[in-house]
Amino acid sequence: MTPRIAVIGSGIAGLSTAWLLRELAEVTLFEASARAGMGAYTVDYESCGSVTRIDIPLRIFCRGYYRNLLALYQAIGVRTIESDHAGVFSDEGGRILLHYGTLRAGRHRLAFLKPESLLNPRAWRLAAQNQRFFRRVKQDLGNSERFADISFAEYLDSLRSPAEFVDTVLLPILSVTCTCDYASVLNYPADIMIDYLAGGIHDFGVMYAEGGVDNIVPRLLEGTRLETDAPVAEVSPLADALRIEHRDGHSAEFDHVVIATQAHQAAALLAPFPERAALLERIPYESSELCIHTDSRVMPHSASPRSPVGYTLPNGSERAQVSVDMTRAFSRFRQQDPVYQTWHPLLDIPAERQLARASFTRPVVTRDSRRSIRSLQSLQAEPGNRLWLCGAYMTERVPLLDAAVQSAMRVATGLGARVPWSSPGGG
Repeated sequence: MTPRIAVIGSGIAGLSTAWLLRELAEVTLFEASARAGMGAYTVDYESCGSVTRIDIPLRIFCRGYYRNLLALYQAIGVRTIESDHAGVFSDEGGRILLHYGTLRAGRHRLAFLKPESLLNPRAWRLAAQNQRFFRRVKQDLGNSERFADISFAEYLDSLRSPAEFVDTVLLPILSVTCTCDYASVLNYPADIMIDYLAGGIHDFGVMYAEGGVDNIVPRLLEGTRLETDAPVAEVSPLADALRIEHRDGHSAEFDHVVIATQAHQAAALLAPFPERAALLERIPYESSELCIHTDSRVMPHSASPRSPVGYTLPNGSERAQVSVDMTRAFSRFRQQDPVYQTWHPLLDIPAERQLARASFTRPVVTRDSRRSIRSLQSLQAEPGNRLWLCGAYMTERVPLLDAAVQSAMRVATGLGARVPWSSPGGG
């Protein structure tokens, strides 16, 4: 008899799991929202006579660190397109601290200083410090396990990394990548951060999926039954199955259940599994705010020519304001008026200039959460296990798109499915 498997949550982890299991089982995907989670916040942008869909948040990646994600996109026939994410760093008064562009050289991107930085000794220092730092990170990559028991802050101290570089460049970039504050970035296990930093972002630049989530989601749903507006209240054990209780009172039984929500949401569903719920509650989360808008004040106007990404560094703040000019970063917006995605907006953006505003929670990795993840993985490996946890937080990596796909691969393999690509990033 074909096994019946429920997947709760339709972000990239749940969608990838469902797709990998589609030939092995009868898969039902439950989503609490009206649309599949990966595309729940998309918005249309109408400008200059054309309408373009904007993914919220933007989903960008690079070769090297995102090998599992790229393998998945190749398997489902989604093409990737290069994007320019060169940046300008300014203080809260708009004074340029560092402004750089990038040039394509074969498979690599090379950075260069923009005109207003050429006569700025600080910009030259920051550029040199950046090069030295990434050279050292690459040297340490092969032995990154040596740094598993120290924090990223301790690693930076061991390198005697200049505070000027760490505060102006490194922490603003990593805080928006990890969507957390500077303190949480510094508290990451050092080996996890080394693996990310040496994984290609400095050398290859970034890419995005052609057509965005509207092109990805339907392909990953092939062979899966999707139920939207279907919030789950609890998962409970039966003698030889699991029961899903929905908030409207009805229930269904499945041979296996995969919970592909965030960890704190999974914990709320698992009162009948107190050990797992307690482990999930040890995984910390932070909230971030994102705005899609047309207010150009988020970018420093003294930067010429304008850069795709602007980092505004307010004094004393634990996060930078980071804005992406999508008309410069992504080719599909080039013929439209400027539109921006801003994380942690500091300006009071007028309501009439806002297309969308959303708050997100994201997991962060600590040495304690890493121990919790290892315990959860051990429970999933026990004979006869029917309950599976899936998500970017379930890997010992920065919880980004690739980690979510890697987690899906582990669950699918544990359930006996074949992953149609090798797992260079560790399955």
